[in-house]
Amino acid sequence: MQIAEVLLLAAVLSCRRLASHGWQQEAALDDRGDVRMYWTADVKKNVLLVEIQGRTLGYVAMGISVTGTMKNADLLIGYVDYMGRPHVLDYWADKNGPPILDASQDWKLLTGRQNDTHTMVRVRRPIKPYTIDDINVVDEPTWILWAWHPHDPGEDLQKAYHKGNRGKRKLCLLRTKCWPPPPVNAVVSTTTTTTSATHFHLLLLLPALLPRFL
Repeated sequence: MQIAEVLLLAAVLSCRRLASHGWQQEAALDDRGDVRMYWTADVKKNVLLVEIQGRTLGYVAMGISVTGTMKNADLLIGYVDYMGRPHVLDYWADKNGPPILDASQDWKLLTGRQNDTHTMVRVRRPIKPYTIDDINVVDEPTWILWAWHPHDPGEDLQKAYHKGNRGKRKLCLLRTKCWPPPPVNAVVSTTTTTTSATHFHLLLLLPALLPRFL
């Protein structure tokens, strides 16, 4: 193989790696994998980049929730209209019911598209917006809500109810693993307790075993 061909092959493989590792993290939000989330967090720049893909030609939605419910959840709804124009809407839910359109639209649309089966929107927002109708993302497991509907929101921006097309999953948004490992002391304590219990049971059996050795 010529040197030029080797360099070209290396460049192609490098591009493939960049394309497949463009996001820090990704996850299927539902069991079937119909709704997927890709994201990158830049803590220094206070920026969270998110891409949501859903198997629908209507809207896809996601939310950040402290409790895992709609109440006090920070939500976005993304869709691509019949003209092929992407949209994203920022909502706040003050109850387990229809959310309210935010006065400050902090989920900013970067791009969006649609094919024969899926809708995708890519957005950004501050990790810590410090606003009353947005949730600050913290370095611990966070509830991510998801939903989709086969139709776009109406012209009045009212959302058709998603019915059973919804769910939730806990994810680490700021780094790949935010669950702390079990304390070393707890492991040692468990081992010590098990060993002590074994010794105690052997002492109880000792009188019964002695006659056999005498």
